[in-house]
Amino acid sequence: MKKLIIIIITLLFSISCSSTCMEYRSATTAARSEKNLKRAEEWALKALESSECNPENDALAPYFLATEVYLKQKKYKKMAEMLSLAEKRNPDLPLENPFMLGNTPVTTIKEGVSAYREQEWMAIYNLSIDTKEKQNLEKAIDFMETAILLYPARLESYSTLAFWAIENENLEEANRNVERGLNIDDKNSNFYQLKADIIIKNKPDLKNLEEAKTLYQLAIQYSNEPGPIMRKLLMIYIELGENETAIEYSNKLLNEFPDDPDLYYNVGVLYQRLATKIYDDNLEDFNNTNKDSDSHKIINLYKSYKKARKYSYNARDFYLQASDLEIEESNSLGASKEMKKLMKQIDDIFIESIIQTANEAGVELE
Repeated sequence: MKKLIIIIITLLFSISCSSTCMEYRSATTAARSEKNLKRAEEWALKALESSECNPENDALAPYFLATEVYLKQKKYKKMAEMLSLAEKRNPDLPLENPFMLGNTPVTTIKEGVSAYREQEWMAIYNLSIDTKEKQNLEKAIDFMETAILLYPARLESYSTLAFWAIENENLEEANRNVERGLNIDDKNSNFYQLKADIIIKNKPDLKNLEEAKTLYQLAIQYSNEPGPIMRKLLMIYIELGENETAIEYSNKLLNEFPDDPDLYYNVGVLYQRLATKIYDDNLEDFNNTNKDSDSHKIINLYKSYKKARKYSYNARDFYLQASDLEIEESNSLGASKEMKKLMKQIDDIFIESIIQTANEAGVELE
């Protein structure tokens, strides 16, 4: 039995040794025993092409180059290339030296590549953030691009670059990085929201507002916490003049977020704009209306200003509710006072004048 065990071990050792070629063994000896990374690289590069090393599916040489040569030299571009090559050649090949990542065993090329990508990405990403905090943006961007090179699938890299570009009002660069993120994950809520935010910052026309609306809707669709995005979408409805939609949407939001002062304030803005639009749109008709005017014109003018008065009241009410919910003093209370002034103006000047004109013309308003 003891003899059989020795034979099995010998066979396994022979199989293990035969799975590597002379060039690869020379490379590992140079790195691990001689500590000569230059010579290790030379032999490992030969191993990549050696027919004895079976370059079609042998992942050991590129994995060795990535993790034991280029990583130690901080040649991250070459490291990333070798990690990709190793994974492409034979992802299921067992590692020579398996290891533990936390409580998870890392035993194959694919698992090893993933572990090294994650480890080095995190280190360089944090280095990039620290560099940015030290006011060296250009160097921080270089580090972040290196992090992307090592681990293209980590979306935080693209969103961070986009945020930095927005801070510097480089909206074209911000959008470029958002698109890079969407190319990795086209169902990422954060990137759709960022893309819409960039449009809004760029003083959008009607066409661009429509695009922003679509992007916010996609962001909401893919988000686990859509509330903040829904508030932004409400403002788009308001900007587009989609008033009925905005009113319905605001009611939905208020039911979901009854304690949000910003939401109450935004709904107040909606009703204020509705009131102001009616006020402005009817001003010329008001100035040209007298007792000889068509009765339907007088009635419609009266109804319009009554509606403007109602919207002003709604706006004031929402501003007051926002003020009650706010921890710190803001513009809500001042906005409510402006609405009170507008209501008084509508009552004392416009509605009173229209009633007087209607009486002179013999027109019944109610």
